[in-house]
Amino acid sequence: MKIFRLTYILFLFFLVNNLSAQEPLTHEKKSYVDTLGRYYQQAALPVYLFISHTPTGTPTPLSPTDNTKIKNEYKPIYLDGHGKHNLRHIDGLHKTEDNYIIYADGIAPTSNITFSGAPYIFNNGKNYYGKGLKVDLRTKDDMSGIQNLYQSINGSVPFAPYKSTVDFGKEAEYDLKFYAVDNVGNVEKMQNNIFTVDTSPPKTYHSIIGINSNNIISTNTKIYLSPSDSISGLARTYYELDADGEKLYPAPRALIPFVYLSDGEHTLTYYSVDKVTNKEEATKVTFYLDKTSPIMSSDILGDRFIVGEGENAKVYFSGRTKLKLTAVDNKSGIKKILYSIDNEQYKDYDDPFYLPNKAGLHTVKYYAIDNMDNQGAGNDMKYDEYTHSVGQVYVDLTGPALSSRFLGASFQKGDTTFISRETLLAFTATDPESGLQRITYSVDGDAVENTYNKSFNVLQGGYHKVEYFGYDNVNNRNVKNVEFIVDDKGPEVYTTFSSPPIDKETNTYPSFISLFLAATDMGAGYEEIRYSINEQPEQPYLGIIRNFQKNKSYRIILRAVDKLGNSTKREISFKTGKY
Repeated sequence: MKIFRLTYILFLFFLVNNLSAQEPLTHEKKSYVDTLGRYYQQAALPVYLFISHTPTGTPTPLSPTDNTKIKNEYKPIYLDGHGKHNLRHIDGLHKTEDNYIIYADGIAPTSNITFSGAPYIFNNGKNYYGKGLKVDLRTKDDMSGIQNLYQSINGSVPFAPYKSTVDFGKEAEYDLKFYAVDNVGNVEKMQNNIFTVDTSPPKTYHSIIGINSNNIISTNTKIYLSPSDSISGLARTYYELDADGEKLYPAPRALIPFVYLSDGEHTLTYYSVDKVTNKEEATKVTFYLDKTSPIMSSDILGDRFIVGEGENAKVYFSGRTKLKLTAVDNKSGIKKILYSIDNEQYKDYDDPFYLPNKAGLHTVKYYAIDNMDNQGAGNDMKYDEYTHSVGQVYVDLTGPALSSRFLGASFQKGDTTFISRETLLAFTATDPESGLQRITYSVDGDAVENTYNKSFNVLQGGYHKVEYFGYDNVNNRNVKNVEFIVDDKGPEVYTTFSSPPIDKETNTYPSFISLFLAATDMGAGYEEIRYSINEQPEQPYLGIIRNFQKNKSYRIILRAVDKLGNSTKREISFKTGKY
């Protein structure tokens, strides 16, 4: 038996000079034997043949000629490229054929990169990732297999074997280079991937133009936001006034609408989100919106004479009488008061002034401006008027008288009023002076006042508080409220038989039983129970149901009604026995 030993001699000369992380390492072209004994070598390497007649004998080089050396060198065999190559021996004597396989590997591995676990955006020619980024390198080789996968991050020296635990959580721009080498030294072309990890949220600032030292603003104030993000870029900005729901801020420096807010203290909340979902911590800004115009009043100083009492009183005064104007503001304070007599040019008010002493009817117009430039006696007026006559003077400084009533079912239990969903709420107002201008109302603390035109109902069950407001024609306002509970549920019905059943499985009772009914209602209270036996007309329950017949089936429909007309139905079925 002949045994061939195949081996190779690889001559490799290399020089490493000024090694840089930007260039791959130098890798030796070589051979490799896997766990199954298969022989691989780099496809460009030569093959040398040696032979021995024993497994442990000294090998002798083989040459295609009679000489074992050519010019003092061994004769190499070069394989014809990538693939499987066979050295075949045919034994004619023993009629056998042996194939010795050499796997020539001339193709480098292929690698790829995947990103996961983090938001991503391609913006302005760059790749951006958010928090939680995981980077995975994968490689494969179709013949000799992978020896190693190498990586260099941001120019790290030298290339190092790939580790799956690399942390990319720190915010930075990363330059990741990588390549793979197979078991016979084929080197993949280096790949390069540049990306940025963005973990910083955007920055948003607010600007308020027209504000005093106490954070008081007016309807003329301008509020806008200035958001920015220096890395992946700004995606969205949100804002909220009080608790009216988040809104998308339309564009940088766009004005935030707030004039619909009620007079008083409010909170602006805002934040921004960048293109990889980094969210800024919300900023809260508290301010006071002063929409209320100053309140004006006038006082007569000097001689005066009153005729009559109460609402019928008339005031007469002489030419020596002065008029004193007073303005009060709820928040920002009075800036100035102006007045005009008989349509003359307005002038600043400093001290009480004499009224005209000329007989006849005279008009004094006046208004105040607060430090937020709210002007007049109300939102719909530019001035107040004071009518002066030698004969009489009348000033209207009070709001309308208000009242409310329920139209429909209602029930009073203690100090609590119960109504049904169909019950209407109606308001009335009267003003004997300047006259009624309008009625408005607000349900359950809603900041927006609704104009009252006709009676309305509240559909949602439970406790409610409705405030209603009366405005006269000089914008004097009065306010009242009405509290009630909307009861939209009927009573609970209970049944009790005077005797236990004869047969529980068939729900059979003796014919002499009596049926007792009861009902409870947690709202307005129980009013009555009505019942119908075997489709007979409905009748009121008066305390006991009896006189059932023997051997008969009964179907009883029960209906309990509360004091508001809410009803609940229940059905029971049973049989009677032979006694």
